[in-house]
Amino acid sequence: MERAKRSLSQNFLVDPNIRRKIVAELGADSADAVLEVGPGHGELTDLLVGHVERLVLIEKDDDLAAELIRRFRERPDVTVVHGDALQVELADGLGPDRPVRLISNVPYGITSPLIFRFLDLRPIPRRMVLMVQKEVADRISAPEGSKVYGALSVGVQARARVRVAFKVGRRAFRPEPRVDSAVIVLEPRPDAPGPAGEADLRVLTRVAFSRRRKQLGTILRTAPEYRLPSEEAESLLRKAGLSPQARPETVSPDRFVDLARRLRQIGLGHVGDREPGG
Repeated sequence: MERAKRSLSQNFLVDPNIRRKIVAELGADSADAVLEVGPGHGELTDLLVGHVERLVLIEKDDDLAAELIRRFRERPDVTVVHGDALQVELADGLGPDRPVRLISNVPYGITSPLIFRFLDLRPIPRRMVLMVQKEVADRISAPEGSKVYGALSVGVQARARVRVAFKVGRRAFRPEPRVDSAVIVLEPRPDAPGPAGEADLRVLTRVAFSRRRKQLGTILRTAPEYRLPSEEAESLLRKAGLSPQARPETVSPDRFVDLARRLRQIGLGHVGDREPGG
């Protein structure tokens, strides 16, 4: 096995039972196209080849990509894309109008931007099964009121149903990472906000959670992005079913989406802002 590269946050999954559990969570069948990001040596790939209609592998590492190309060059149902998942066109090779699922052992160094990249795919995958750092899984799945609930929680939960499938100990990898991992399952919400709503939500959650100790009324009055008069801020919040005294960590993702929509209606939308929640 090739030596892992720290620069690419590489940790190879060596536990065969965990591999099977991850692929089982994907629920893919012979009619599906599957996008696998960061296949490494093909630990999960080997369980998918021949069982799905089409498999597209995105691998950044030069040596691993070359290895995968050699292994699957005789298989027309497998496409290997050598490139950075944050830059290449992820949907290339999947084919039109085919059910798509996504699976990834997400590099820990780029977890948040990569997940938002996945959520931006069109058509959005019907299911995404992702191995992430356990701490990140806790943040993504956190309910309002939790100590780790924040902009990342809202940004993902507003667009997908989130489930933590199971935890994975560090001994399942070589080399062993310094943290434990978890497998999360994301399924898109049919009522997710569109691109404009997503941009508005990103700005609102970034503003709110950078001031999480402040009350919402104060945030809307004082944040440079809004600067609403006191009465207008209070009225807007009450129409959204929120108390002006509420703090960001008590507001559900759906309430944040509604508040962002109401801010857009009074001319405070933020189309074009693409920074993901952190």
